[in-house]
Amino acid sequence: MPTAVDLHEQINHLLHLAHDFKALHDRVRDLAVAPGTEALRQLTPLVLKSQELVGKALLPLSALDASPYTAVSGSRQALNALGAVVSGASLASSGLAHALAANPLDSTGFAGPHQDEDSIRNARHARAVPEMVGYLADAAHQLDVCETACHYLVTGITRDLERASNSSQQAPRKISPTQYEALRALAKGGATMQTRGRGSTIVLTPDHTLITIATFQSLDKRGLVHLDTSVPLYQGRGITVTPEGHRTLAQHRARTGATTVPAAAPTATAVTVTREVRR
Repeated sequence: MPTAVDLHEQINHLLHLAHDFKALHDRVRDLAVAPGTEALRQLTPLVLKSQELVGKALLPLSALDASPYTAVSGSRQALNALGAVVSGASLASSGLAHALAANPLDSTGFAGPHQDEDSIRNARHARAVPEMVGYLADAAHQLDVCETACHYLVTGITRDLERASNSSQQAPRKISPTQYEALRALAKGGATMQTRGRGSTIVLTPDHTLITIATFQSLDKRGLVHLDTSVPLYQGRGITVTPEGHRTLAQHRARTGATTVPAAAPTATAVTVTREVRR
């Protein structure tokens, strides 16, 4: 799992992102709609800024997805919330773009200018105002939600990291013999979860240890294993044992005297040396 991501830097990025969402929200909320060229001038920088925020929201989502944070309990909810922030920012940008599209600009139709052109323009402006106001209100709401979500994420991620740090300093949790055998098999590496046959989901291990989905879920809930959800199930999602899982294995072996997990098969040279020592 990559370790180059600075999680505290990502938290700071979310704080700045929350500030940017609030700043844009205030600009949209305080905008006085005046249909025509003036509205185009006002809306253009807001649309561009909203699109910039969509990109900024994608950065911590990608960074955290590629960081050790994914092995921390609670990270799934945080990543889902970050995805919702990206969606909310996109909706806000879409609302601003719709307001811009609804804005009637001074122009001439296919039939050419009319004698009552001023009356037509005033009527178009009158019809456009409530539509534009509605789009702007929706955009402001989405920006407000995004700001709040960023603050919650900062608090949640900080709490998750503190809890993980405290957990690493405590004795690993006890596991049942069935859970131990499953964790021991997964620790050998190369395990996958995938669909077979009529859509049934199974866990495959190198030594063909039978692991039920219920047992795997119990290990996953405890934060002892990590499932790579970026790969479709039919291709086989990789399963790895987290640092907490390895500590739990070591503690269980120390308590019960269970056999350790072999790192690799002995080489022919090692076998020969062992036989010579025994003689």
